[in-house]
Amino acid sequence: MKLRLWPRRRVEPPAEEAQQEAPPAPPTEPEQTPSAAARPRQHASTFARPYAPDAEEAPALPAEPPASASLTLEEAKAAIRAAGGDVIQIGFLANAYLRHRADEPGSRETAAARERLRELVATRLKDRKLLAPQGRLELLEEPEARNRTA
Repeated sequence: MKLRLWPRRRVEPPAEEAQQEAPPAPPTEPEQTPSAAARPRQHASTFARPYAPDAEEAPALPAEPPASASLTLEEAKAAIRAAGGDVIQIGFLANAYLRHRADEPGSRETAAARERLRELVATRLKDRKLLAPQGRLELLEEPEARNRTA
């Protein structure tokens, strides 16, 4: 069995043979494409959401972000995603909170995990200008049927 880690090098024919085989190529004009720097840049929240049904566009941001919000975890994640944010860390903390809540619903560890999750979601909402800088977030409990298992 032969394993190759690198692609094979091309063996080039001697210079005399290469000139005879390849006729001179006619000069071609390079295609004019606008560069990435020349294109106007749009804020992430102005793009149409690819996952929205019927090519629905992203909702317009309010002139001033709200001072307080009450959202479930899924609503907050959807709002952050729609504004172009990342929710990976929120998912990790949410799973940790759900594990604590399943094991010991009334423990201090469960309350601390929920508070860490709430603070992170509030920070992400503030970063995306979806919540006022001094705003407060209330994280609502989701119904048991909607929670993921495993």
